[in-house]
Amino acid sequence: MTNWTQVTIYLQTKKPDQIDYASHLLFEWGAKGVQVINVEGYLENKENLFGEIPLEPSASDQRKKSRLVGFFDQAIDKHLFNNFLIDNLYFDFSWEQAPIVIENWQKNWMKNYHVQEISRFIKVVPVWENYLPQFVDEKIIYLDPGVAFGTGDHPTTQLGAQALEMVMRGGEKVYDVGTGSGVLALIAAALGAHKVEGYDLDPQAIAAAEKNLTYQKWEKAGYSQDEHPAICFQVNDLLKGVQDQANIIVANILPHILTDLYHDAYRLLEKDGYLILGGILAEKAQQVVASLPKAQWDIIQINYFKDWAGMIAQKKE
Repeated sequence: MTNWTQVTIYLQTKKPDQIDYASHLLFEWGAKGVQVINVEGYLENKENLFGEIPLEPSASDQRKKSRLVGFFDQAIDKHLFNNFLIDNLYFDFSWEQAPIVIENWQKNWMKNYHVQEISRFIKVVPVWENYLPQFVDEKIIYLDPGVAFGTGDHPTTQLGAQALEMVMRGGEKVYDVGTGSGVLALIAAALGAHKVEGYDLDPQAIAAAEKNLTYQKWEKAGYSQDEHPAICFQVNDLLKGVQDQANIIVANILPHILTDLYHDAYRLLEKDGYLILGGILAEKAQQVVASLPKAQWDIIQINYFKDWAGMIAQKKE
């Protein structure tokens, strides 16, 4: 039985970018998983309300603090961790820690994480669930939610999946930049990509993506038993050093990093190729549009979901 430590950070803020930043700090300190609690509109995946307007959260719910729960496989030095938070968090917070047992955390993941419908055709299924497709064109991505770096339920991932559905016709070569868990790369493969390459600067993210690759059942995505799409993941800084051209580049990363991607994306995309951008707060969407060189890109579509935006740009010749 392995003893783990649970760290709970209480936040006054409910802004998605600040929640994401605090989550990143937990992972930076070594968290193996992070759970976001009581943030209305953040990371939830409600059932279709068939046009019904959802109820507003109660006043008492709105007054509740947001909570981030990080799971660590070792003890936390309280003094060092407190100083780390003080140095890096620029908004009000408090925190506490408590011992937990790994078996309890795994059971909580399995109890709370279910099938995620993230686009018209794509569903993300936890590896332990026996899920049967509901229709013939449904594409299933199998993930282990206990692995960090993204499980498909974030709005930016859903926007990326929907954009891939819009532009893919089958047979494309796709680059996934900032691949994380590999979920968008796996979705591109399920949608019929001929070859997919996923890049991330973090070796642990690449290890997570490669692990998730082993869970896929390609025959259910329309491939024969003897074939499967060519997918590889490797550590790389954006698209630096990449030479082969692609039809689609998808990048679900922070906006200030997106600007470092434009030159290589234009260099590597085939004629009329697509650049799919994610990780953009809705309020920052027009800033990202303004940062794209107008002589090189046409903005085809901007989609919004919750507090986030996703963008499809097409290469100009």
